[in-house]
Amino acid sequence: MTGPDSTSGRALPTVLMLGGFGRSGSTLLERMLGDVPGVVAVGEVLHLWERGVRDDERCGCGEPFSRCPFWREVGQRALGGWPASPSEADAVVIDRYDVVRNRHLPGLVTGLLRRRRRAAARRLLDRHLALYRAVSAGSGAGLVVDSSKHPAFAYLLRRSELDLRCLVVARDPRGVAWSWQKTVGRPEVTSSREGVSADMPRYGVAVSAVRWSLYGALFHALSLLGVPVDVIRYEDLLARPREELQRVLSFAGFDVQPGSLSHLDATSVTMSTHHTVAGNPMRFRTGRVDLRPDTEWRERMPRLDRLVVELLTLPLRLWYGYRR
Repeated sequence: MTGPDSTSGRALPTVLMLGGFGRSGSTLLERMLGDVPGVVAVGEVLHLWERGVRDDERCGCGEPFSRCPFWREVGQRALGGWPASPSEADAVVIDRYDVVRNRHLPGLVTGLLRRRRRAAARRLLDRHLALYRAVSAGSGAGLVVDSSKHPAFAYLLRRSELDLRCLVVARDPRGVAWSWQKTVGRPEVTSSREGVSADMPRYGVAVSAVRWSLYGALFHALSLLGVPVDVIRYEDLLARPREELQRVLSFAGFDVQPGSLSHLDATSVTMSTHHTVAGNPMRFRTGRVDLRPDTEWRERMPRLDRLVVELLTLPLRLWYGYRR
């Protein structure tokens, strides 16, 4: 496999990392942002090597990753082509699991990693910076939206020259915990590879509550290291889509032109096809989508489950304005 082409000399785009715990509305926000001219939404880039390159899962456009023209061009620009065998992709996946772990945050903050892990971190950074450049060049967009949501990945990226902004996407943790108990299929799965699940993982209410608090707190702590961090509530996005999207774009340093938000009105969004990897099945929806809050948990969530979530998320939940 040859090295990267001339895109390596291009200036790095701004990357807006969507943070927080899943099932909080990040896919909806990403889709809204991706239809703004000059913005490209690429899904959960952290999982690209595993879900896309190795397992050949479907891109948001509906094509298997290996047949998606957008990602084929990105791979050519960034790396001279994607690895020809799953074993080559596995090497990158191994680096990812060796480095991008929340338990390695002290080393990612200080840079004091073991030599082997430090080399793996450098390889990961080089590959992802090349990918962001190639995505920007291939799409013509100056703002790349990455919905990876993993705190350790953001801590890794902040050690580069990347213009990184982090946006915590928050939703009432009771609704999040309720959602993670549901069985949700993964329509992108095309592989019969052993260990590849056709369903998204499920979590109990206690695990969901702890992760909701932990992920949010870790992303907010990035501001202490000089990374711009802001927060958007899922409920506010649905209530005021234009105003909230404009605020997010302003936070990302993006100049919104007249007509850029024409795909939005007060109660719906019109979505086009995006080349996203991994994430919620909603990334495959196109056309008009009504903006309605999912409040099923209010009627169906057991009282004990609510109390568990409320106790485990208390400080951050109150800070975000989610009362009992």
